Amino acid sequence: MARAMRQTGDRPGRRSPPYSLVLMVLLMLSAALLVLLAVGVVSLPFRNGIGRGENWWTRMLSWKPRGFIYQNSLHHTISMSWLSITTTMVITLWVISLLRVLLASSPCIPSSPAFLSAGSSATKKRRNALLVVAHPDDESMFFAPTLLYLASEGHNVHVLCLSTGNADGKGNIRKEEFYRACAILKVPLQQVQILDHPKLHDGFDKPWDIQLLAKIVKEEIRMRAIDLVITFDNYGVSGHPNHRDVHRGICVFLCDNSGSNVEAWELASTSIFRKYTGPVDIWLSIFFSHSYPGSRIYCLLNKCPSRSYLAMAEHSSQWV
Repeated sequence: MARAMRQTGDRPGRRSPPYSLVLMVLLMLSAALLVLLAVGVVSLPFRNGIGRGENWWTRMLSWKPRGFIYQNSLHHTISMSWLSITTTMVITLWVISLLRVLLASSPCIPSSPAFLSAGSSATKKRRNALLVVAHPDDESMFFAPTLLYLASEGHNVHVLCLSTGNADGKGNIRKEEFYRACAILKVPLQQVQILDHPKLHDGFDKPWDIQLLAKIVKEEIRMRAIDLVITFDNYGVSGHPNHRDVHRGICVFLCDNSGSNVEAWELASTSIFRKYTGPVDIWLSIFFSHSYPGSRIYCLLNKCPSRSYLAMAEHSSQWV
């Protein structure tokens, strides 16, 4: 629902890492168990007090069915009450958070000064922005709120994708998907470029040449008169090595060209817990946005979630 943009220099995928998948499976199994417990399909053994009383299974086979039914029913009712209260609180928090995102007066937090909007609206500079990503679908999966915000503010947006994402032999298909997704995200076709370099192959086990990346980015900035670069941070959001190499390549460019008038911003990675809290994460995003002095980090709200979905839907070859 929101993306945090952080200026590069404040501190030093598409597929999730294995531990993330294991964690998600455990969370889903835990949720399923809670549902089964709530509806009474299964029950767990319990003891009536510490160190005294018989366990659940013994009571079930005892000659006191009425006492067992009454006690178990009471325990079940109390559990259901707590489950109902917790579920109601979670749903209420989720709805309030969603309304906070959709009904916000400004898509940028903090709103003053807004992201890339120093000065009055009459004197605001129109920026030549370049988004650098590693694979087709990165622009939709990670940067859709940023691209839509830049377009709504009238900035000139370019997108450079450094590979066709041909790890599964679908490079040509993914290239066409990339062009269609960028069109939905309001990026003109003539300002979208995707490379198929022999030294930049998609893959977790295929590291990219950092110096080569810096050279490619430098040439792109020179050709298009870019004064603003946006890319991944050091972790790369999903931890994909190609994402992280893109960040390092741009850092090399910035170090080698410290005298250039190019401003760089990175997409701040978050924990897996925050990624799957949906709109509830807005409160943490607001807190961290206001905790940085001098507006060095911004939270950009996704004011057009339907357009983001349509852009991601174009990458049908990557849907699971």
